[in-house]
Amino acid sequence: MNLFKMLLLPVLMLLVACNAQNTKSISANKIESEQILEELIKLKQNAQVAYQNRDWNKAVEYYGSLSQRIPNDAEIWFRLGNSYARLNKHGAAIQSYQQALNRDPRNSKTWHNLGIVQLKLAANTFVEMQSNINADDPLNRRATYVINAITNLLEHDFGVSSK
Repeated sequence: MNLFKMLLLPVLMLLVACNAQNTKSISANKIESEQILEELIKLKQNAQVAYQNRDWNKAVEYYGSLSQRIPNDAEIWFRLGNSYARLNKHGAAIQSYQQALNRDPRNSKTWHNLGIVQLKLAANTFVEMQSNINADDPLNRRATYVINAITNLLEHDFGVSSK
């Protein structure tokens, strides 16, 4: 019986030590998770403040960081797209809106804003076309018509500047 107790004691000590180490590890992970959550909450608050204050460069910075850390959040991608659109970074806005739609294809605001940015790009394409072709080119008149139509649509129907 004494031999049994002598063998059992080291085994029990080893189990207790392993359990204590496991508890410390779980505790450290919980603290780390809480710190990450606090960072994300602060980052989201900063993004929202920048967005509300129309500080589009800061909004892009914060929402860009959030989109990397919480990639499945459609609202983050939508706001990132809006921020890029306000900075006239149409390509980046389109990519962000598409990311938002990949996550939430039923969001009508995202579809709408994507269409607006694409209309602006189309108008810009025709303006650039006119600056590169001869004034007597038959398509020059057509380009003017398209530019005016898009501009009227954006400004009168949506209250959006075509630039």
